[in-house]
Amino acid sequence: MKFSYIYILLCFSVVLLYSQTPNRTVNFSSSMTGVDNFNSISEALSGISSQTTIWVAVGNYEEDELIIPSNATVIGGFPADATSINHRIYPGNSDINQQSVLSGSYEHRVATVYGTLDGFVITKGYVFDSIANSIAGAGGGVLIDGGTVMNCVIHNNVASEIAPSPSVIPGAFVASIGDVYCTDGTILKPEYTLNNQGQIIASLDGGIPSGKIVQGIVFYVDPSPTNNKFYVMAKVSNSNKLWFNPSIDILNIPNLSTEAEALLDFEGRANTDSIMAYVPRWLAQNGNPWHNSDYAAKYAYNYNTPAGTQGEWHLPSSGELYKMWEVFPQMEACARDVLGWTTQSSPMFSKGFYVSSTERDASQIWALDTYSYPWGGWGLAEGSKSQSGIIVPVTVKSLSQN
Repeated sequence: MKFSYIYILLCFSVVLLYSQTPNRTVNFSSSMTGVDNFNSISEALSGISSQTTIWVAVGNYEEDELIIPSNATVIGGFPADATSINHRIYPGNSDINQQSVLSGSYEHRVATVYGTLDGFVITKGYVFDSIANSIAGAGGGVLIDGGTVMNCVIHNNVASEIAPSPSVIPGAFVASIGDVYCTDGTILKPEYTLNNQGQIIASLDGGIPSGKIVQGIVFYVDPSPTNNKFYVMAKVSNSNKLWFNPSIDILNIPNLSTEAEALLDFEGRANTDSIMAYVPRWLAQNGNPWHNSDYAAKYAYNYNTPAGTQGEWHLPSSGELYKMWEVFPQMEACARDVLGWTTQSSPMFSKGFYVSSTERDASQIWALDTYSYPWGGWGLAEGSKSQSGIIVPVTVKSLSQN
């Protein structure tokens, strides 16, 4: 499975000039002069030949895959009695009863877009193709083919290499990206929305329950449903640590020479264990030359926040670190709005150099360089392993579905 339980919130700040009245509407309770009203989005799309704007009332739409042609602009979020474009409510500013929700029911892709799709919640899409990296197996929620998707919340969609079944849809997983993991195994599920600036906002009804101790935030879910395995990140360290000095080639950690290989490395636990087995012996044999007594892997290995979790953490591999990068705005929202780890002015993910436990060769590691906005590019450490970097301790959990 290429992607599973993808939890992505997407918003493009694109300014478009819409007509003040549509050509067609869907599920409106009041008629507009000269405007046809339809019972479904697919009916409203049928038979159009010129540029057509369609307004869609709030509600849940479980239709066959929607094909949005290049001459169609489909806009959601309208109250059923709306008469102006100004009456629409953006999904990031709405509650569940004010949203136009497009659902694929985990049976098919929700939409393919050649035109414009604006202001919807797109969820429970599922596509598959046994051929890896096939376009037919891409875009579980929405496939954009020359079109524009904006002001949408896109989450809980699947792009896979196997057909959908109860055992492989996200409901079979024990956690999802952005969940809060507690030390007793409790999984809390914040709600994520977009504000009118396109920023992800997190909320958790009732806050953290009394007696629950937060361990971290789920940033990746293993796509194999039989594993029930997910990855949890701790609060980002606010101090830099050396990877190790001098540069040495760690026994039992493979050297990965290409970015493609590095992205597939999810062996952070094994890498960290190998470093912690090798480095102390090397130091003893070499008379403790230049080194940092609190080097990166040791810091992660001994991390003990919250108290009692020491031994569970490791230095993330390059693949694990990259998955964190893909969803860091959502991690930031949870840390700020739910956990109180950070503030708007003092974010958890600062620009910097984030180290992994994956080696490229004897003198270099794979790392994430985030000096440019928002996090920057993926690339090699600049210079040797002795470069200092930011540490994000990670732990892997595997629980059975209740």
